[in-house]
Amino acid sequence: KTIQTLSLLCHLAAAKGIWGPHLIVVPTSCIGNWEAELHRWAPGLKVRTYYGSAKARKRLREGWTAPNAFHVCVTSYQLVVADSSAFRRKRWYYLILDEAHNIKNFKSQRWQTMLNFSTARRLLLTGTPLQNNLMELWSLMHFLMPHIFRSRKEFSYWFSNPLNNMVEGGQAVSEDLVRRLHQIMRPFLLRRLKCDVEKQLPGKFEHVVLVTLSKRQQQLYEEFMARSSTRAALAGGGNFMGMMNVLMQLRKVCNHPDLFEPRPTRTPFFMPSLASLAGLPALVMPEEALPPPGPSPDLIHVLWPDGKVLGTYERARLGELAVPEAKFLEVDDLSLDVPEDPTNNQDPAVAAHLAALRAAARAEYVGRRRRA
Repeated sequence: KTIQTLSLLCHLAAAKGIWGPHLIVVPTSCIGNWEAELHRWAPGLKVRTYYGSAKARKRLREGWTAPNAFHVCVTSYQLVVADSSAFRRKRWYYLILDEAHNIKNFKSQRWQTMLNFSTARRLLLTGTPLQNNLMELWSLMHFLMPHIFRSRKEFSYWFSNPLNNMVEGGQAVSEDLVRRLHQIMRPFLLRRLKCDVEKQLPGKFEHVVLVTLSKRQQQLYEEFMARSSTRAALAGGGNFMGMMNVLMQLRKVCNHPDLFEPRPTRTPFFMPSLASLAGLPALVMPEEALPPPGPSPDLIHVLWPDGKVLGTYERARLGELAVPEAKFLEVDDLSLDVPEDPTNNQDPAVAAHLAALRAAARAEYVGRRRRA
C-alpha cells in the first residue's frame, strides 16, 4: 500500500504537474518508515516530517503557508489533532490516512477534526475496512465522500438490515444482496485479491495433527454442552450471536481449559512478603510464672511445645490460620520451675528460645495490663 500510494503521488507530479501539498497521517511508529520510503521511491518530492516537541513543531511551521515550502507532510494521528488549527489553515491536495481504521468511530474527536480539513482528494489505506459493524464502514465512506454517503440511516437501511437478517437466519442468504453491496462499493475500493498476490508467495504446506482432549477439557466440554442455556442457543429458535458465543466458549475449552475456567496458581515457590512477620502470635502466661525481662522480644522465634522452632515460611503462614479474635498461642508444656542445672541435658539452643519466650510473654502481659 505504501509503494502504491507513493507511485500515485509521483504520477500526479510527473504527468499532471500536481506537486501537492499532500498530508499523510500515519501511526507514530510508522513515521520513520514513511519518511524512508519517500526518500527511496520519490526523491524528487520535498518531505517535511512533522513530529517532536511543541517547540520543535513550532519551528517546523515556519514558512508553513509559503508555496512549494514542501510537497509532502508526514505526521501522526495524535499531532494532527493537537495542532489541528495549523493543519486546518493550509489547503491540501491529497489527505492520505494510513491504518484508516483509526477513524472508524464517527463520534471520535479524531474523525471530526480531520473531516473539516480543506482537501481536494482523500485516500484511506487499511487492511480491515469492516471490523465490527457496517457503521464503521459508513464512517470511512462518509469521510471519503460526505456528499455521496450523507445519511447514516439510509446506509443502515440499505446494508445493515438485510445483512443482519441474512446472518441471523431470518431469511435465506440472498446472492442478489451481496452482489448489490459489491457493486456499490467496488468503485470506491482498490482491493488486493488473493489471486493477485499468491503467485509471489511460496508454496504452503499444512500439517494437521489430531490430539485428544485432556480429562479436564472433556469434563468442561460436557458440562457446558449440558447447560440449559447452551441447548437453548443451539435450538432452532436461537439467534446467530448466541450460537457464536457457544462456539467461542467451546473454542476456549479446546485451546486451554484455564481460558474457560481459570484456576488459582498453587506453587511452593509463591510466598507472602516477609514484611508480614511483624504480626507474630503472642504468648499467654500466668503473672506469677513470669521471670524478669531477658532477651529482647523483637528477636523471638515461636516455639511449639515439642521444642521445634518454626521456620521463616511457617511464621509467615501463621497470619493465615483460622484463629479467634486475638491471635494467642498457648504454651502449655513449658515448665518454668526447671532449675538452672547444667546436667539437665537441655539443648542450649532450646534454653535460649525458652528464655526468649518468657521475655515475650512478660512483655505481652504487661502491655495487656496497661491497656486494661
